[in-house]
Amino acid sequence: LGSQLGYSIAEKEARKGNMVDANISTKIELFISCRNLINKDTFSLSDPMVAVYLKDGITYKSLTMVDRSEVIDNNLNPDFKKRFVFDYHFERRQEIMFKVLDVDSKKLSKHSDHDFLGQARATIADLVSQGKAAIPLTDVNGRILRKRSMMIVRCNEIGDASERVKITLSGDKLPKMDFFGRCDPYIEIFKASGDGHWLPITKTEVIKYTYNPRWKQMDMSVATLCNNDRNKQLLFKCFDWDSDKSSDFIGEFKTTLKELERKTVVDFPLRKAKDLNKRRPKKRGKISVAIKLYREYTFLDYIRGGCQINLMIAIDFTASNGNPANPTSLHHIGHGVENAYQKAIVTIGNILTPYDSDNKYPVYGFGARLKSTHSVEHCFPLTMNEFEPEVKGVAGILESYRSTFNHVLLSGPTYFSEVVATASANASASQFDNVKQEYNILLILTDGRYDDERKTIDQIVAASTLPLSIIIVGVGNADFSAMVKLDGDEIRLVSSTGRRAYRDIVQFVPYRDFRSVELLAKETLEEIPAQFIRFAKMKNIKPLDSKYSGSIAEEKLPVLSYQPSVHVLSRKPTVFDLKQQSTYGTSQTFGAKSISQPIIQPISQPATVYATNPSAPSAISPSGPSAVYQQPTQANASIPQYQTPQSWWGKATTIAKPQLQPQPQPQPVQVQPLQAQPQTNGAGWWAPPPQQEVRQYYIDQQIATVEAQLKDSVARMDFVTAQNLKLQLEQLKLQKSSQQPAYQPGPPVYQ
Repeated sequence: LGSQLGYSIAEKEARKGNMVDANISTKIELFISCRNLINKDTFSLSDPMVAVYLKDGITYKSLTMVDRSEVIDNNLNPDFKKRFVFDYHFERRQEIMFKVLDVDSKKLSKHSDHDFLGQARATIADLVSQGKAAIPLTDVNGRILRKRSMMIVRCNEIGDASERVKITLSGDKLPKMDFFGRCDPYIEIFKASGDGHWLPITKTEVIKYTYNPRWKQMDMSVATLCNNDRNKQLLFKCFDWDSDKSSDFIGEFKTTLKELERKTVVDFPLRKAKDLNKRRPKKRGKISVAIKLYREYTFLDYIRGGCQINLMIAIDFTASNGNPANPTSLHHIGHGVENAYQKAIVTIGNILTPYDSDNKYPVYGFGARLKSTHSVEHCFPLTMNEFEPEVKGVAGILESYRSTFNHVLLSGPTYFSEVVATASANASASQFDNVKQEYNILLILTDGRYDDERKTIDQIVAASTLPLSIIIVGVGNADFSAMVKLDGDEIRLVSSTGRRAYRDIVQFVPYRDFRSVELLAKETLEEIPAQFIRFAKMKNIKPLDSKYSGSIAEEKLPVLSYQPSVHVLSRKPTVFDLKQQSTYGTSQTFGAKSISQPIIQPISQPATVYATNPSAPSAISPSGPSAVYQQPTQANASIPQYQTPQSWWGKATTIAKPQLQPQPQPQPVQVQPLQAQPQTNGAGWWAPPPQQEVRQYYIDQQIATVEAQLKDSVARMDFVTAQNLKLQLEQLKLQKSSQQPAYQPGPPVYQ
């Protein structure tokens, strides 16, 4: 009904106080050209045609043909005139495929009658972010054609929906319409329709008791005002408001946007229909109109300019998720089964991948007890390396998520403040100006309520002025009422010091409310463009110039490479050791969440690996079959991350991860060294390396690690950590000179 009356969605949102259009879909148009196509005809050239297929997971569940181009006869380098129009949705992964055919019959829809010349696949997000790009044609299996056929796709936004107009209205010497009072005027604005009717656009507020009103400035798009037609007739009607009956009509006037553009201020006398034929019409006052045209940049303008979207993920590893080895756990990873955490990571990660050029994402966890330090951490990198928290692609996120269970114990409580603080630090370091633009998105996956509400709200309020948006996805069936408070759609967040959030940067979505991951992604990401535009307006920063203009040479265009979406089930399931008793111990309670206290176990002895001679006897020790050793290959003779020197090949080598901090010293195992057996063929055994040589190797490894950390700390200007590392480095060098054992679980022991 609102659209039939002429009111746009933007106007409705403006009346609610929301100055950003909630409908973020944008019409785009694609123009296609092909170069160096294969010739399938014998006595002439190919007659190419392009069929377009689309898949978005919601409207089109699978690749569905939506349109096709015209046929161009005898041309291997066609420029198709057909314009393909699509709705661009930031919150969806819209895959598009172009199939090039050599038309051999009049039945264009029957593709089996035509010769296949190649196909090209991409996402609409890739095309939007590039503006104009080249895509290599491939066969049906994705292999690039030998002839190096290319498709060139140009993407444009339809129309100029970003052009807006500010209208300022004022009245002068309006007539007295009431017997006992003055005039209470207001104005309604209409535009002409094609059938001779007038469609309402908007109206001003009522100003009481005045003959010379000054109404508030109105702001709307040119499309809303006149459908981008500057010659369309506009009708302004002035009324006197009455509380006890219908309003009294004062007068009206007609004009166009083109006429209003000619002068700074245009005055129009008010007239009624009966005054049109009179030589001296009755004076009814006049209305002054002043307009100002300007352009409001859209989210698509910033993306086309090269703005990067950086994704950071934080995963809940508190014990309330349940034992990962139990199928009822929210973290359970079984054969052919994907949990909600994995689904959310894959769905949102696949959508945001085209907007991040390096395709690297920092991934953190919170609420877990690290096995290495035995302390509960509320923001730790899943890579277990605080200096390199990033992983490569969505597949890297899944792999780091799976491997984390080998290094942590689910614990608690649930704190968001440290994760938000880390994301704020990354956002404050991001550049958003007229040279480079980066925007950050923090995705928090959690299973229930959080226990540091006040600190979290303070961090969110402080981050409202940074290029950051926060998405919280609630997993499971817990009570998420506390999460709704963080989503400031209704009430703006206020910090403990009374500071109000400048803008709403949080979007909370419960996973259980959506039947498909596509609908989850739509609900999760649909507020991001509006939040982005509010931040850009706050900074008053325009989008960068388009990276690739229409005049750029075709050979210099960026070449798109199709990246298929990552699926969870394409990865191998993680195998948990059910015999470990350290996963869960006695239960405690933090807030309203029940967590388990892990049982800390002593650190085990370093492993001893022997490389035996293939010609050596199978029984080299009186201990029987347990003393039989197999010849290892050189690739797996040692742990890849800690390779032993090549000169030690064939020796008994103790391998252990270097430790920078002192560890509890377990009791050494008292066993006898292995006795070498001489061989008649001259390929006998080497004696085990001296214990002093093994210790020397450990010290060298630790010195190299500490030196690298010291250099990084100085670069980050973290002088406190640098001083501690410097003292530790001096101690290690002193141990090296005195040939004392370094920090390690225990001295090397030979079997």
